[in-house]
Amino acid sequence: MNVKNIILLLLTGSLLIACQPKHETMLEGKYEPTWESLSQYEEAPEWFRDAKFGIWAHWGPQCEPEAGDWYARHMYDEGHWQYKYHLEKYGHPPNLASKM
Repeated sequence: MNVKNIILLLLTGSLLIACQPKHETMLEGKYEPTWESLSQYEEAPEWFRDAKFGIWAHWGPQCEPEAGDWYARHMYDEGHWQYKYHLEKYGHPPNLASKM
């Protein structure tokens, strides 16, 4: 390994260490992460009423087995739990078209 590569490696490592996210502690509040606690909430703050909110959803064939967003990819990956699920429920992926 030459000197340039060693310097590049050290700089890259230093940059990666410096860019690590800082762990912040959450402020204590009067609500707990339970439905009972949230049901005590009375009124949304002004900033929330004016906030823009959007939901993106994509419905496709992968939704039917309810086995995750990457189902269409992992159903071909032998050893993956989604592959095993597909084999049990539908059979081998290439044979599926002949059963429809």
